Amino acid sequence: MVKKALLVGINAYSAAPLRGCLNDVDQMSQLLISRFGFPPENVRTLRDAEATTQEITEGLAWLATGGSDPSAVRLFHVSGHGTLAPDRNGDEPDGKDECIVPYDYQTAGFMTDDTLAKLYDRFPRTSNLTLVMDCCHSGTIQRRDDPQQPGEEIVYRFLPVHYRDYLAIDEAKAKYEAERREYMERMLERFATLSAEEQAREKAALALRFDRKRGRFGDITTRESNILMAAAHAEQTAADARIAGGYHGAFTWHLVEAINKAGEAPTYAQVMAALAEPLAKGGYTQVPQLESQPENRDRPIFAPFGNP
Repeated sequence: MVKKALLVGINAYSAAPLRGCLNDVDQMSQLLISRFGFPPENVRTLRDAEATTQEITEGLAWLATGGSDPSAVRLFHVSGHGTLAPDRNGDEPDGKDECIVPYDYQTAGFMTDDTLAKLYDRFPRTSNLTLVMDCCHSGTIQRRDDPQQPGEEIVYRFLPVHYRDYLAIDEAKAKYEAERREYMERMLERFATLSAEEQAREKAALALRFDRKRGRFGDITTRESNILMAAAHAEQTAADARIAGGYHGAFTWHLVEAINKAGEAPTYAQVMAALAEPLAKGGYTQVPQLESQPENRDRPIFAPFGNP
């Protein structure tokens, strides 16, 4: 049975360094090997300067190999910055693409959700592909008053967006809305001349064009095998903070803790629900998100697909 993982951790951003991402990679690697039986040689890590756009792309190509066995389990985990970019192909109602930020982003650019979606197309559609994303797409920096860590700074895993890009995002959103309006006006003019059956077909075409559900980080939620575990809601921040004497992503740390404290085969939904209390007690405002086909929420975490 195929069990493979690609783990990406980047602290060494030249303009906006982080502190807990390499610890996240180590923590997740240990969990997968010791608890879930991933062979050590099948857990690949890309750390700091190794995590270039090319290496991440090649790593995902490697992760997709191994055949289409439905019992295969593959995991892609990213701890690093996220950001936003203007939508260039007109498929985003809000005018923006969500991105992960590779080490060499200043020369190679960001990896947008469109880019990631194309890379995921290489993966078998019937086996478990879990995406764990400890980064975010909105951000600030705040200070937490903690008696044990006075004045400790929480850094959020978000690379700020330039003002000109926000303007481009607004333009892309306006263009999308204008195209939708024009298309619907043309449809209304034609509907009077169509039969009921033809009207149904036109409505289906409209839904496909404008209402396709895209998950975050390139996950297409209509893809039956993908499961996304995201550190925060799209409009929230993901914390990089001092926890238990070291720096970690709050999401990754508490995710691994919740799994280790759970029973023999906790489900994705059970693990995500268990994160709410410790994150709240830690003073973090982020609410982790689980996105998948409904039946996948009740499958055992990081396990082969069987009957839900």
